[in-house]
Amino acid sequence: MSGVEGSPGSSMHGVTGREQTFAFSVASPIVPTDTTAKFALPVDSEHKAKVFKLFSFANPHMRTFHLSWISFFTCFVSTFAAAPLVPIIRDNLNLTKVDIGNAGVTSVSGSIFSRLVMGAVCDLLGPRYGCAFLIMLSAPTVFCMSFVSDAAASDFAARYFGMRGRLWTLWILQTFGGVFCMWLGKADKLPTAIAAMILFSIGAQAACGATFGIIPFISRRSLGIISGLTGAGGNFGSGLTQLVFFSTTKYSTDKGLFLMGIMIVCCTLPVTLVHFPQWGSMFLPPTKHVEKSTEEFYYGAEWTEDEKKKGLHQQSIKFAENSRSERGRRVGSAPTPPNTTPSHV
Repeated sequence: MSGVEGSPGSSMHGVTGREQTFAFSVASPIVPTDTTAKFALPVDSEHKAKVFKLFSFANPHMRTFHLSWISFFTCFVSTFAAAPLVPIIRDNLNLTKVDIGNAGVTSVSGSIFSRLVMGAVCDLLGPRYGCAFLIMLSAPTVFCMSFVSDAAASDFAARYFGMRGRLWTLWILQTFGGVFCMWLGKADKLPTAIAAMILFSIGAQAACGATFGIIPFISRRSLGIISGLTGAGGNFGSGLTQLVFFSTTKYSTDKGLFLMGIMIVCCTLPVTLVHFPQWGSMFLPPTKHVEKSTEEFYYGAEWTEDEKKKGLHQQSIKFAENSRSERGRRVGSAPTPPNTTPSHV
């Protein structure tokens, strides 16, 4: 297929995967390169790019990246465009505090269902068609917002420490985000409040990214469902927070922010219990069992023996091979136990 004129990567001949990388590019030296693939960037056995070049529009990898962030940016701008205008909208529509609180709960909780559905859609149709259809279907809704008249979307640690580094990064970012949220609730001067808000926002957004840096490694077979559940769980938590702390007169805004910070810190503690048998956890090393300590065993366990005989698990095995980089640089070169090398290698 790659030899057919016009097919992806057909214009790239002689790519060896050892090309020089320049500024604003990040490469993974641990994951093996598929030297038979003909793409503008070196790829692994799943044809995932191993090099990130920010100012490149190479097709399909970097072009997909840029189109994805533009799509994500557009969605966020349209979704949160009304938030800064709440004081004006409140006066124009004669909204009460309860109305505003209910609107916040509704807007956030509504995405719970959509995330659950989109997880399945991504598995069935793929993220490209799923994202396109979702944006086209929701665009009229955003446009109709103007007619409302009443109230009725951390690599350094992973490179050196693997999955354990990812877990530590998530815990640190989210915990500090909670601490800055508590500081925001206690701020009594505008400059202090602005500084605390910026730091809290950075921690929250970075923690979201760190979370989805771990999600793909939980299950290869059910990636879409797990991603959807994770996103829906986050929206459920934010809706619950809005309902408990900011929808009634029981708590003032500063008190609600302080309590929300405490809740964030407490909800981050279970990260310490996440343990991958092949990579370990924040405090515990990988299992010492020879067979169960391999990536192939972990991802192959999602398939039955009958499914394996039909070869349905091959993509999971390829993913397991490439995920050995999650051992970290300090142990990334450790040999895989015998009799566990995939048959296609």
